[in-house]
This record gives sequence, C-alpha cells and structure tokens, in this order.
Amino acid sequence: MSRARLISLCLGSVVSLGCGGAAAPHAKPAPIAAASSSAASQPSASPAPQPSASAPEPPPEPRESPGFAETMARLRPSGTESAVAALSAAPTEAEPYAKAALAFAPTDVPAMTLIWALTYQAMGGGSSDAAVASALSLVLRERIRTVHNEQTQRDELNIRLAPGQMPARQEANGTVLAPIAHVFEMSFSPAFTGMQPPWTIEQFYDALSAWVGEVASHGTPLDQQLELDAWLVTLAKAGHLEAYCHALLGPAFPAELKSYRAKSAAAYKAYQSYLKSSALHPKQAPLPDDLVRIR
Repeated sequence: MSRARLISLCLGSVVSLGCGGAAAPHAKPAPIAAASSSAASQPSASPAPQPSASAPEPPPEPRESPGFAETMARLRPSGTESAVAALSAAPTEAEPYAKAALAFAPTDVPAMTLIWALTYQAMGGGSSDAAVASALSLVLRERIRTVHNEQTQRDELNIRLAPGQMPARQEANGTVLAPIAHVFEMSFSPAFTGMQPPWTIEQFYDALSAWVGEVASHGTPLDQQLELDAWLVTLAKAGHLEAYCHALLGPAFPAELKSYRAKSAAAYKAYQSYLKSSALHPKQAPLPDDLVRIR
C-alpha cells in the first residue's frame, strides 16, 4: 500500500503589465489677414487648416504558433457542443461536469475528462458515479499507457490527452498563453513516470499524489484557473486523497474498491463526512480552449 506524500501549500501571484501614449498637441492656428484701405470692404482671409493630432501607434499584434486557429477549433469536437453549453450555464452543479466528462472521453481531448471527472467527485459525485468511473478508466487505459519502442527495445510512456502540438499565443507584452487542455497534458504527464500497466486505483492514487505534491510545492500554470488544484491540496493535507481516488474510480474497479472499504472502512467513512462540509464549489467551469498563462 503506497503512502501519500507530505504536502505543503505554496501560493503564487501574477503581475500584469499595461502601456499607454499621449497624442501630440494641436498646432497654433494661422492669424487672420488685415483689412484693405480701399472704400470697398475686402473679405478676410480664411484661417489656415489646422493639422490633426498625430494618432497613437497601434499596439503590436499578438503572434500565434503555426496552426493555432486549427488546433483551437479541435478543442471543441463535434458532438460535444450541448455538453459544453450545459456546463458553461451551470458551473456550480455537479451533473454537468459528469456529462461533459462522458462526452469528451472518446474524443481527442480526453484531458478534459480527467479535469471534469476529478471536479465532479470533488463536488460530491452523484447519480453518474459509475458512468464517470468507466469513462475515466477508458481514458487511462487508452490514452496513458506504455508502448514498446522497437529501436531502443524499451517500454516508453505514451500520453495523448490533447490534439497535436500545444498551440501558443504571445501577447504584445511578452505574455505567452496556451489552452487548458494542452497545459494540463504538459503539466500532469510527469506524474505518471514509473506507471506500469494495467491500471489500478492504487496506481492512479500514486500519480495523483505526485500531481498534488507538485501543486503544493511548486505550483503549476493551471492553479489560478483550476479551482480543483487548491482543493486537492487541502484534501490531501486532511488525509483523504486515497479515499477520494477510490470513490472516483471504484465503480470501474469493484474488487479493488471492495477490498479497500473492507480494510479502510473508517477512512472511507471519514472522507464521506469530510465532503459534507468541504466539497468543492467551483465558481466557473474550466473549458478546453480557455487560455492559460504559461510564461
């Protein structure tokens, strides 16, 4: 039985920069010409045209990586529109997270199944527990696995949670942004180092412990937009992370769940009690094409 890492929470902050400019002052108008000495009155000369203020220089355009728009479009796969819309409309309810997790499991963006499934269980779960566990188990088996490299004759970890290479946008102030799905894949992947198939709840617990330890000790680019991260750190410090993993994946691994509950009935009951007072209440749902600052 593996043990969770000792976790201490650290906080980060982001400083945003702005710029502005002042227009050049107007030129002084030309004087009006003097009147003629003849009896007939002469019309006065028209004033010289006034030069317009010099327009401020337009801000530099953001720079995007090749294929940025195409990859961003792939983050909303066909057939997932209604699930994403329902989640966006009700980010404080658990069931839309479950439906969105199920919708994205068979797509090229299963990173969101992981994020939304974890969030769903953190909110207390519900009637979709079994379906979410099954979808998450499918993602783990098919998208996070080891493959044999014929050239090196070694088994290597293969992780495919987001489509293609990570697209990025550099703003005029130098800030670099990338979508949540790709940033999660990049940040979460090291947690699976040393993973050996087949998947078990215990292996997922080990991986999630590594992730939570990274969030607590160093932080990740996702932490400000993913309310789940801070909640998981607090959960782990309270000693309930292992029970959380069994509640999340248990319906897909019934024998392992049964064994855990027989040996750790008090711990599982304590987790259920903890949820009643400390469940996650997200204010906003993370969406796959939301941009996250990575630099």
